[in-house]
Amino acid sequence: MKIQIVFEKFIKSRKLKGLAKRTIKDYEEFIGLFIKYIGKDKNIEDLTQEDIEDYEEYQIDRDISRATLSTYLRHFKIFIRWVCEQNYEVQFTYKLINIPKAYKKNILIYSDKEIMMIFDVVGAYDEWIVLRNKAILSFMLDSGLRQGEISSLKDANICMERGRMTVLGKGTKERIVPLGKLSIQLYTEYRNKCPYKSEYAFVSKIGKYMTNNSIKLMVAKLNQKLPFRISSHKLRHNFATNYCLDMYQKNGCIDIYRLMTIMGHEDIDTTRRYLHMANEIIASSECLSHMDKVYRIC
Repeated sequence: MKIQIVFEKFIKSRKLKGLAKRTIKDYEEFIGLFIKYIGKDKNIEDLTQEDIEDYEEYQIDRDISRATLSTYLRHFKIFIRWVCEQNYEVQFTYKLINIPKAYKKNILIYSDKEIMMIFDVVGAYDEWIVLRNKAILSFMLDSGLRQGEISSLKDANICMERGRMTVLGKGTKERIVPLGKLSIQLYTEYRNKCPYKSEYAFVSKIGKYMTNNSIKLMVAKLNQKLPFRISSHKLRHNFATNYCLDMYQKNGCIDIYRLMTIMGHEDIDTTRRYLHMANEIIASSECLSHMDKVYRIC
């Protein structure tokens, strides 16, 4: 069977599984690159391990980053695993596809002063939009919500009395996320001032629900006013790392599985990154210098 036809069946299976549109788009783009390289008329049964290695060499010659190559091959490996599970005849197993490790950059953690700066630069012509934007920032920084989760969040799913909300995450999976007092305060003020009544928690200036792109644009505009970079991803990363630090300060230990549940991660290894970052910060803040002791430097 032609690899293009098998690929189309794979994409259909992902859609039926309820994966997010963004995830589907990534599969189409990244796996599509390989199919374009190998030829859409090639039979899946004729695909070999050598073809994969040649493709990897081709991408390396294009001077792409290790992180980008890792992304391409990771998506392709998922595709080949599905091919094997569907009992298509292939000449190799997905287990032979090696994913190069990408260099991990340290997460930029904002100081308390920088967080206050982010909120201070929020501005708009209408007061209710200022309150809306501050509430969105708080939901990201204090509850770890993704852009898409902010966009799809409904007012009925926010329980201010209990300080929590029900969020629709990746793969249309619901989870319960804690809601801080500042978030509740900002959200209440925003809803009271908002001229539109909507089932969605956050609406645009014309009363429609806020799209992913409009939230991304709102955050991007703040970058023009700040001396450091922010993004919705960075705000979510900061929530996760600060959650670990605050839990350690309060309890003397970190419950990584609780954070995994709040973040909506399927893989504990994804959550462990924040644990490692928090441990580095804790270790550096408690640094003991033997040489300072030797030379009696206080």
